[in-house]
Amino acid sequence: MSDDAVITVHDPLTGDVVGSVPVASESDVDAAFVRARAAQAAWAGHAARERARLLLRFHDVLLRRMDDVLDVIQSETGKARRDALTEVMAVASVAREYGLRGPRILKPQRRRGGIPILTSSRVHRVPYPVVGVISPWNYPFLLSIGDAIAALVAGSAVVIKPAELAPLSAVLARRLLVDAGMPPELVQLVQGSGEQVGGWLIERADYVCFTGSTRVGRIVAEAAGRRLVPCSLELGGKNPAIVTADADLDDVVEGLVAGAFANSGQSCISLERAYVERGIYEPLVAALSARTRGLTLATSDGWRTDVGSLVGTDHAGKVAEQVARAIADGAIAVAGGQPRPDLGPAVFEPTVLTNVPDATPLAREETFGPVIALYPVDTIDEAIARANDTEYGLNASIWAGSRRDARRIAAQVHAGSVCMNATPLAYAAPAAEMGGWGQSGLGRRHGRDGLLRFTKSQSRLGSFHSRGGFDAIIGAITSPKRPRLLNRAYALWRRTPLAR
Repeated sequence: MSDDAVITVHDPLTGDVVGSVPVASESDVDAAFVRARAAQAAWAGHAARERARLLLRFHDVLLRRMDDVLDVIQSETGKARRDALTEVMAVASVAREYGLRGPRILKPQRRRGGIPILTSSRVHRVPYPVVGVISPWNYPFLLSIGDAIAALVAGSAVVIKPAELAPLSAVLARRLLVDAGMPPELVQLVQGSGEQVGGWLIERADYVCFTGSTRVGRIVAEAAGRRLVPCSLELGGKNPAIVTADADLDDVVEGLVAGAFANSGQSCISLERAYVERGIYEPLVAALSARTRGLTLATSDGWRTDVGSLVGTDHAGKVAEQVARAIADGAIAVAGGQPRPDLGPAVFEPTVLTNVPDATPLAREETFGPVIALYPVDTIDEAIARANDTEYGLNASIWAGSRRDARRIAAQVHAGSVCMNATPLAYAAPAAEMGGWGQSGLGRRHGRDGLLRFTKSQSRLGSFHSRGGFDAIIGAITSPKRPRLLNRAYALWRRTPLAR
């Protein structure tokens, strides 16, 4: 390892040391890729159903060891236990989804041949040998292993670089995969800074998965682009909600609390701004502020905590600074708005703001904390226009009096995922693709696209003739009678379903 350097991990709530991991040197990263490549060839040779069967075993191992996983997640993030549970259940859902449906998605697909009856074609999926995963600190278990298990079922090996602030969850995730029967060489961990160790990873990976800020995402994309290596990027968001005057007030309140304050707002899909028709605006401000003030804040690591600590004092300081600037610029904190050092060094109150001026940074920049701003609007068209007035496009939520209205509004919102009469559901639907528009990223995770991104397509074309039939094919192509022959062949082909 790198001169015996280590990363020391602290509990954000107490400041206690909870573990350490060694920092990788460039030679360590090299060795990790060598081991991964050596193991991948045999792994890709297994049938997809065999690889998928291992994911189902991992699913079962994970749920049996759930309490251990929750303890580790909480110890290095300070989040509420219910938020840690969200990570575990999301990973279990992805493992089950691809464990059951992955082989079908990866199955070779028959396509029409160039010449009906005489030729055939099939599209096969070939895995990228080694996928590099650079994961963030906000969901250290989910985002380190969630992409990795999709790559593994596709037939790839993975090298994971977890976030420096929260590396222990990835260590445990790998251990659970190995306990489920995964060959240990297929899943490699390299610890260290994103700039250095992450850079070494990008220089060696055949495909790169990155989750993090838009600023760093651009750097990752540029580095991958220099090598013509494909990448998927899930980046920042300034996610809006739209609330119509006839929406159910209680549902909206609970939805905004969950959408804005889950994981202490440290989520790429958190709701940070809500555009509310005036007919319901004042009642919503009153109800949401009262509900927010009643939340249990970072008092323990048990199930009774609603909102946990932020990940560290540096990040808590950034959230506090942005909120303080907004208030100085004229915003009103109708709930929260202050750090709570009496509860923990990185604790910040769940906050509801009104009267936020457009010029303050909080109005347009991602906060990544437990903060939501409410804005009154005169019409839904105004709400849609303001929701779309952003460089981001990751997630949005609509609350309306009818599903028809919600669907109509959702169709006009510029975001990769739009939840209707619900809090953000992107991670609760592993069969549906998720990803951003605009500056919120490239590529998709989950669903068919989230698995196939780890593969290259290979079209295999041939003749039905036992010896190839090349002369017959060339003759059909070059014959002066070709148009008439093709018309007859197409006519026969249309009448023969099995030939298509």
